[in-house]
Amino acid sequence: METYKRLFKYTPEKIHCAYISIVCSIAGVALQIGAFWYLWKFLHALLVSKNIKDGGFYATVIVSLMIGYTAVYFAALWASHLLGFRLESNLRKEAVKHLMNASFAFFDVNPSGKIRKIIDDNAQDTHMLVAHLIPDNVSALFTPLFMFAVVFAVDVKLGILLTVIALIGGVQTYWMMGDRTFMQKYQTALEKMNAEAVEYVRGMQVVKIFKSTVESFKAFYEAITGYSDMAYKYALSSRAPYVLFLVLFNLFTAFTLPFAVYFMNKGADGSLIVAQIVFFVCIAGVLFSSFMRVMYVGMYNFQAKNVIDKLENLFTDMEKDNLVHGTEESFEHFGIEFKNVSFGYGEERILRNVSFTLEPNKTYALVGSSGGGKSTIAKLISGFYKINEGEILIGGKNIASYSKNALMKNIAFVFQASKLFKTTIFENVKMGNPNASDEEVMAALRLARCEDILNKFEKREHTLIGSKGVHLSGGEIQRVAIARAILKNADIIILDEASAAADPENEYEIQQAFSALMKNKTVIMIAHRLSSIKNVDEILVVEDGNIIERGSDTELMKNGGKYSRLQTLYSQANEWKV
Repeated sequence: METYKRLFKYTPEKIHCAYISIVCSIAGVALQIGAFWYLWKFLHALLVSKNIKDGGFYATVIVSLMIGYTAVYFAALWASHLLGFRLESNLRKEAVKHLMNASFAFFDVNPSGKIRKIIDDNAQDTHMLVAHLIPDNVSALFTPLFMFAVVFAVDVKLGILLTVIALIGGVQTYWMMGDRTFMQKYQTALEKMNAEAVEYVRGMQVVKIFKSTVESFKAFYEAITGYSDMAYKYALSSRAPYVLFLVLFNLFTAFTLPFAVYFMNKGADGSLIVAQIVFFVCIAGVLFSSFMRVMYVGMYNFQAKNVIDKLENLFTDMEKDNLVHGTEESFEHFGIEFKNVSFGYGEERILRNVSFTLEPNKTYALVGSSGGGKSTIAKLISGFYKINEGEILIGGKNIASYSKNALMKNIAFVFQASKLFKTTIFENVKMGNPNASDEEVMAALRLARCEDILNKFEKREHTLIGSKGVHLSGGEIQRVAIARAILKNADIIILDEASAAADPENEYEIQQAFSALMKNKTVIMIAHRLSSIKNVDEILVVEDGNIIERGSDTELMKNGGKYSRLQTLYSQANEWKV
């Protein structure tokens, strides 16, 4: 019941469908068992009373009851499916709402394949579970009760025999369902394999280029073998009880014949015994079906709890590191200050007690070895990460005091691997400012040096990216992303190695676009190409989560420290030839 409450709280507007399904399911069970009661009447009239007229009447009643059963069972399924579809839809909406509010840190540590599988598969499973859970649960509960009442009314001896079968069947069903912890491990192995499969398919280009086999992808291969082992163990554990279950049910039906002979030798009415045997054989099939349904209901209930646990755990993880944003909408200035900031994922610390100040309308570069914390510093400025210690100020105020809208409006990112959506170039740029006019969008494209890109296509800015073979190079994608940032007109610009993957021609165009983007802005650049940062106002050298040097290119080269060594290595790398 607790599982149902947790599921149905996501669809309060359709909860009446659950009650309709329950009522119709109970009515369906009553009509079905009523048909069996009249089946006994029919058999008694034909075989014992030899009353054809009454037999015809009972046959008509049986057909009417089964038609009624079909109608109300359809209504029960219709209502439960409506509830299931709405629940699936609402859970997806709830997941998207949580995704939109999740901290950036959540996406850093959770692969997209894992997130998608948890949301898509479990939301879909809730529909399948709820659509059949209510009718099957009601049927599994009420069918045996009504059936025993009918059988005992027909004959106490048959009722006792049916009770013995039911007890043995119950034990066998429980045995088949197995250990809940084992089922949990089985489900976990299945989900791990599915998540790894998504990541594997996303890397298919690399797989084909290097002719890699699935065995070379350790995580995916281990997930497959792990699931295979669990599935094999599950099949083995279920084999013996299931076979025994089938054998015993078939044998019990056969056992009625010796009993029939025994009672007929004792002087019982042969016609009555035959009628009872036929009735028992018919209703034993319903009993078998009921036990199979009980088994599936047990599995459904386990899966329902498992599904809602996974979704709500995901929602909790999304909310765990969320920032509580304030209400400030305006900035006094766009200077940035870190005060004793420490940050990490879990127990791993990436930044340790970092302090520095960046003046407004100046350009800064962050350099250093990979993994030193450059990108982390840039990410924290966005205001969408929860720091462990210290505070970050923009315009002299704590970043947490600003509203989410204010931060999103005034901070723009251009990443190393920028993302364009499968829509037109125009729409991709307009995402930077949905309220911009067409002229402003085109001006941003010109400032980002995108004219040569547009000239390649017949529909120019209205060309649909990803359709009919339309694909942009990495450098071209960067320029479109820069146009988007220009249109946004944010006062703080963060460039995360934005030209690292560009060829020389594209890099020149990108640098020209940067000039338009960075005008009168507070700019933080992360760069591996040290030649591109010599003219910035100040360079900060990041190493092991700390700022170890700071100054202009000339000052840092004179100091002969880490930056000077990086420049030397960079020059040597440029001179290297095959």
